[in-house]
Amino acid sequence: MWPDLIQKAKEGGLDVIQTYVFWNGHEPSPGQYYFEGNYDLDRGPYVCAEWNFGGFPVWLKYIPGIDFRTDNEPFKFQMQKFTNKIVNMMKAERLFESQGGPIILSQIENEYGPMEYEIGAPGQAYTKWAAQMAVGLGTGVPWIMCKQDDAPDPIINTCNGFLLRLLLS
Repeated sequence: MWPDLIQKAKEGGLDVIQTYVFWNGHEPSPGQYYFEGNYDLDRGPYVCAEWNFGGFPVWLKYIPGIDFRTDNEPFKFQMQKFTNKIVNMMKAERLFESQGGPIILSQIENEYGPMEYEIGAPGQAYTKWAAQMAVGLGTGVPWIMCKQDDAPDPIINTCNGFLLRLLLS
């Protein structure tokens, strides 16, 4: 499926394709990874309203003491473990642009800014941690956060094409 769709996109003039990595699909049970069928690596661990439970695996909510998307050690441990798994798979296949591959940037958080504003210091600490964790993975490509006005340098704040639509209107 993917080779045909990518070829059609290329023929249609597209030179960039954005895809998700669904944590709940790729790690349906703790430590058990699945990358077959529709989950043959089809943006950061949280994918918002496009997917049930934000793309998080349901088993996460049963981890004692876990609190999602904040300065919470159980959550950060699981998020880092999964992010490392995906990044290492991409590195092994030499998929990052810095390795000669097609991946030109990666996203570590999605639309977190408004939530961070509501929860304050723990949200700010989480944002800083997520940025440092991502950059520390050494992918050689830029990392982004969507709707993150205080994205720590060198993370790039993006907004789902809003600025482009504004500029084109």
